[in-house]
Amino acid sequence: MDAPHWALSSDGSGWMIYHPQPWMTQPVETKPLDATAKEWSPQTDGAPEEDRCLFMTFSNGHPVTEQEISRFFTLHYGDCVERVYVHWPQPKDSEENNITTPQFGKVVFKTSWIPLVMTLCGKRQIKFMVDGKTLWCKMFDPQKAQAFKRNGAS
Repeated sequence: MDAPHWALSSDGSGWMIYHPQPWMTQPVETKPLDATAKEWSPQTDGAPEEDRCLFMTFSNGHPVTEQEISRFFTLHYGDCVERVYVHWPQPKDSEENNITTPQFGKVVFKTSWIPLVMTLCGKRQIKFMVDGKTLWCKMFDPQKAQAFKRNGAS
């Protein structure tokens, strides 16, 4: 069975979503383009970073490196990773809390659709196995990140 697709209607009146079953075909309202509109560029006009991120947590004692995370997402989803941050504890944190390995990080994707698709099924978190280590991901919440910084964490 053919998938639905976009096509210009035969009378030039606008776009239609054509479906293999004729009763499923729907008109889509269109408006003329503004010739004076600024050109859109994904590099400068794309989604803000917080919409393109997933927050990651690692199993205690089993951190995942930036390279492992980047390679994992690239192998599974193509060239999609802009950068990866892994938070390494400061020496003072290590002494007070006995934490010597990273516990969390953030992956920034080139587009916003990857985090949305990964969390679209209504799940709060998604579990990945990266080189035999557990990686939990959820949508990045910039308000929680700001509160974390305000409370003295680096």
